[in-house]
Amino acid sequence: MELAKRITFQYSEAWHMLSDAIDACDDAAWRNTGDTSFNIARLAYHTIETVDYYFHDDLQAFKWAERFGVDWEAEDPSMLPGQEGILDYLDQVRDKAANWIERVGSEGLLEPDTVFHKEGMSHLDRALYVLRHTHHHIGEIFGLLRQQGIPRPGWR
Repeated sequence: MELAKRITFQYSEAWHMLSDAIDACDDAAWRNTGDTSFNIARLAYHTIETVDYYFHDDLQAFKWAERFGVDWEAEDPSMLPGQEGILDYLDQVRDKAANWIERVGSEGLLEPDTVFHKEGMSHLDRALYVLRHTHHHIGEIFGLLRQQGIPRPGWR
């Protein structure tokens, strides 16, 4: 299997885990902050919006908080989008990421990425960075599910 397809598959598995975690929440758990400012709604929104940003054609033109009209760090959790809106956003960003990886292609993944964080990094570095970021926050979401006594989805 070529490199681009392998990377897309790994993203697909991450999307399934994130989607399953969002589906596992009831309404009370979705925006519950408990003893922290973080909640599942905030982390899911941040995770998806970050992927949206890094796979945007022009990072400088990306408009944060445009999708829902509220920043993911909003003080009032009731302002954060609901699960249905987040799942719709996830579906769109899932396609955007897959299209970006397909467009760059296996050979292109190894080429320098002139818009990513550090000089000398490749498109593959960008794709893996975003995947690591995504998995980091999926882990946090799973931790919040555990704290609230909600069964966590299985690992994929």
